[in-house]
Parts: sequence; structure tokens; C-alpha cells
Amino acid sequence: MTSYQHGDDMYDDSFSIDSPSGEFLGECGVGISETVGVGDPKRVTAFDVWLFDKNDIQTVTKVLMSAHAFGDSELQQQLAAKGEPVLVELGGETVLETQTLQLVARIVDIAYGDSAMSADNFFERFILELEVSQKA
Repeated sequence: MTSYQHGDDMYDDSFSIDSPSGEFLGECGVGISETVGVGDPKRVTAFDVWLFDKNDIQTVTKVLMSAHAFGDSELQQQLAAKGEPVLVELGGETVLETQTLQLVARIVDIAYGDSAMSADNFFERFILELEVSQKA
């Protein structure tokens, strides 16, 4: 589980992935991808979720976006350069796969902050469950 709370401008969580015998398999994590507006604290509108597999040459990334960011075609296109855009929905999940690993990211809880721009502009709270397994 990883959780972000508005005001945590340095939010960047990463986790080592080890086999039952303790062998290093890779890493996964979540961090701030995009903010909106100006001033402090940052208003986070998108997060990167990533999966690194020591047996794969490429780190897989998806961008979990607020409804506002997802609905802004210019911003969505800009963020797509980082990874596949995914709309954040309570209870929703997205899957990242590498050569030997699979990560299921489930959105456990979200709350949007108050904004004059739109009701779904930035996250007040964001809780994500990360479940990693080895592919058979």
C-alpha cells in the first residue's frame, strides 16, 4: 500500500521485489507525474506507476490521471510520453507487465481537493494497493 496526502510535495514511494528465497527480482513504485496551478503545496493531477524487472530491458510505466487531466487532450498527450494514460477511478485497477513480473495497481481511495478550476482537478488523497507476482 502507498498513500499520498495533499502537501506531500516529495511523494515518491518505491519497493524492492524479492523472490520467496530472497533473490532480487526488480522494483516498483509510484511518484508525482504532473501538477497543475502554481504555488505550494503542489496540486498533483497525475501519478507515475512503474515496474522494473531485472530480466527486462525496459521499465514499464503508466500514468494515473485525475478526471481533469484525463479529459484535457493536450495534457493527456503530453503525459502519454511517460506511459500509458489511465483514468483514476475508485476501485479501478491497472496492470503493468514485464518479461517475468506482473503488477496490479488498485485504487483503494481517492479524494479531490477544492479548486476553482474544476471539481476533479487535483488529488487531496490517493491510496494505491500494489500487488506484484512472478509470471508463470
